[in-house]
Amino acid sequence: MRTLYFYHEIENQYEEYLNECYSVVDICGYEYEAGRALRLIDETAFRCGVCDFVSEDFEEVTAKDMTKEELEHHFMDKDSSNTLYCRID
Repeated sequence: MRTLYFYHEIENQYEEYLNECYSVVDICGYEYEAGRALRLIDETAFRCGVCDFVSEDFEEVTAKDMTKEELEHHFMDKDSSNTLYCRID
């Protein structure tokens, strides 16, 4: 079964990705992980980065595209308007 992600899970993955790519940032003598700092300080830049992250590595999957097992696993029905994402192989 493919792995499906809700949008908030991808946001968390992107934050972790930024933390791995960039060093800790210093703000007024306090240290913060880069991904967390961007997410809290500039929400627009963070969301733009998430959109780029999604468009490069993921594709949208709607409830209509999901198997019965996937729907049950994500507690959805075929008429759900929720969108999930799967990583592109």
